[in-house]
Order: sequence, then C-alpha cells, then structure tokens
Amino acid sequence: MKTMPIAIIGAGPSGLSIARALANAQLPFVIYEKHRNTGGLWDIENEGSPMYESAHFISSKTLSGFPDFQMPDDYPDYPTRKQLCAYIQAFAKHFDLEKHIIFNTKIEKVEKYEDGWRLTTTQGESYFHQELICANGTLWQPNIAQYRGTFSGIIRHSNTFKKSTEFLNKRVLVVGGGNSGVDIACEAASFADEAYLSMRRGYYFIPKHVFGVPSDVFSHGGPKLPLKVNQWIFKKLLKIVVGDQTKFGLPKPDHELFESHPLMNSQIMHHTSHGNLGIKPDIDYFDGKKVYFKDGSSIEVDEIILATGYHYTIPFAEEFFDWKDHRPQLYMNLFNPKHDNIYVMGFVETNSAAYDIFTELATLLANYLKDKIESPEKAKAFRNKIISETLDLTGGINLVASERHTGYVDSDTIKAKLKQIKKQMGWNN
Repeated sequence: MKTMPIAIIGAGPSGLSIARALANAQLPFVIYEKHRNTGGLWDIENEGSPMYESAHFISSKTLSGFPDFQMPDDYPDYPTRKQLCAYIQAFAKHFDLEKHIIFNTKIEKVEKYEDGWRLTTTQGESYFHQELICANGTLWQPNIAQYRGTFSGIIRHSNTFKKSTEFLNKRVLVVGGGNSGVDIACEAASFADEAYLSMRRGYYFIPKHVFGVPSDVFSHGGPKLPLKVNQWIFKKLLKIVVGDQTKFGLPKPDHELFESHPLMNSQIMHHTSHGNLGIKPDIDYFDGKKVYFKDGSSIEVDEIILATGYHYTIPFAEEFFDWKDHRPQLYMNLFNPKHDNIYVMGFVETNSAAYDIFTELATLLANYLKDKIESPEKAKAFRNKIISETLDLTGGINLVASERHTGYVDSDTIKAKLKQIKKQMGWNN
C-alpha cells in the first residue's frame, strides 16, 4: 500500500527542519505555506511578520545555524534579518525541499476523521492526510496588554513597527523587557525626540561579546557545571564586564541569573548613560497622552509601542490540543498526548539557539513516524510514554512565574532527554 504523504503546515525554520528529517527518513511529505516563499517570520514582506529593518539574530552565527548547514563564513557574528532570511531560503534550496512546498496556500480549517485529517484552505480546496505536523510558528499572534484609562495618542503592538524613521519628531514609550522591546527602545533612543522603556521587572543585560567572543560561544566553551556554580561564576563575570547596571538607570533584577530569558543587548547602557533613553517601571494607567506608572511618576508621549510578546496559537486546529497560558501541552514540546497523529514543531522557547534543537526534535519525530509504518509495536511503546510520562525540562532552574516561561526548557536538559529517548528506542540517527 502506498504511504500517504505527511502534511506539514509552515515552511519557516521549524517546518523546513522536519521536512529535512522526513526526506532523510525517505518518508513522503508535502508542505503547505501561506506565503510566497520560505523564510517564515524572517521575511519582512510576509504579512504579519514581526520583523523590522534593523532586526538581528540575538544568538551568534557560530551556534545558531542548522547543524548540517552552517551559516556562511562572511556573515557577521550576529546576522541581520536579511541574512537570516537568505540563509533559511538557501537551506531549503540546498536540500531540494522547495519541490515539496505548495506556496500561497493558507490552511483555514482542520477536521479530524477516524483515519486522518481533512485540511481546508482559504480558497476552499481540501486535502486529506493521515499525519499532520503543525509548524506555523509562534510569533504571529500579538499579545495586546491592557491598562486602565484611555490613551489619546497612537498605541500599537511592536509587530507593526518596521523602520526607525517612524519615530521621528515623536515622544515614544516602548513597553516590554524582551529582546525586541529593548532593541526597539534603542532605535527610539536614536530617532525619537524623547524615548522611554517601561519594564515590569529588572533583567540581567548580557553584552553580545565577552572578551571579544560572542557571549553564547563564551558560555558554551567551558565545562558543564552545576547550576548554582554557573550562576555564581557568570554573575561575577557580569560584574566585571558590565558593572552595576543600576548605575545606568536599569532596575535591579528580581530573580537569579538564568531564571528568565537572556537579554542580549550592548546598546541600552550607552543610551541610558547618555540621556537618550529613560527607564520607567510598570504602567499604572493612561489619561490622555499622559502615562502614569506604578511608582507614581508620569510622562507625556505621542506614541506607545507594546512589545508585550505573543500568544502561541494553532488557529486551524486549536481544539485538538490542551492549552495552558496560551501554550499547547506537549510531550517533548512535540507530541500531542490527546491525539496520536497531530504534532507541533517549533513551539520551543529555550535558553540557547533554536535551530539545533529543531533539528534534533525533527529527527526524533521522523524516527517515530517511520516506526509507525515499519515497527508498529515499537511505536506503540513510545506512544505509551507520550501519554503517561510527565517531564520536567527546566534543568532545575527556578523560572520566573510568567506566561512566557510556561513550558520554557533548558537546552542541555532537553538535549540529554533526546539522547536518552533515542538510546532507549534504538533510534541511532
């Protein structure tokens, strides 16, 4: 009997990772991509992309590429969004994955049948597949923070921000302490009449280079040490390299190092120390163009950029997953305990580069899908693990209690678990 192609929705980095793994496993597949090309969110021309002109990768090219397709030597340590988009598209071409992609095809609805899934496009076309992999990405549904009062100026999410000249002749407040929020605040500091950044808490700001080496390369270069030892060493190192960040107007972190996402930025202290950027606490309420903060202070601004993150969403198949804090509940951030033949690729937030983990997860899933055909009893045994086993992939890190950190994984821990599973299941590749 001919094997029905496996459906992949999305031709961004995670979709291409699983496509590459399925091709290696000689399993047939087809990719449905709603945009005109590969690249996902890194293509600024794609509708809804959160990219802006000055965006760069926050991890270095040394550790961030696909394992079997490294970034070009002439790329800088932290590639631009144009270079990342070109790199992802080159990956698809190099491994001849584009022939499997149906472009300009948006899946609107998924229906479950006893033997598979019916996919319906926005054009009304239908396709049937036994296995479905959702690789639609995590940064497409903005989280719009709500505050008391009414703001009479412009207020918008950061996913609408595209170029720094949008800030000319304006007083701008950026809200949010993530990497994109801090980057955009630094852009506002250079182009706006006045610029401010509002953060709910203090964070550890990590320079992009330590002693001339990309910070992630430096941190991965030493021996594996216990978490508490690592925290002590790197806090001492930050004291040497950065100093006391409160002297730059930045709030003191309310958590230990590594207990929240790393903020990779070498510009913010320049702007705060030169008076280009003011740091404010969490917002209390709005009144006209005035913004009041929880410390009792206030400022008047023309525009507010909400860099308040994104909700994970699978809009065409929400009902087939259990959700917590807008995150689907998955085994190994991949397998759905509710249904055996619908999976998720790319919904992994971690403290290291993602593409390496995408590749390992994709290989795991490809092995499982191959065993479902060739060794069903072996696949059934693994399915029992998916249903019955509860995993803690935090690596013992006491993560900040926030929606963003629900399901956050430690890269070393998830890689160790992947290695253990492959050994137990006899999956050598």
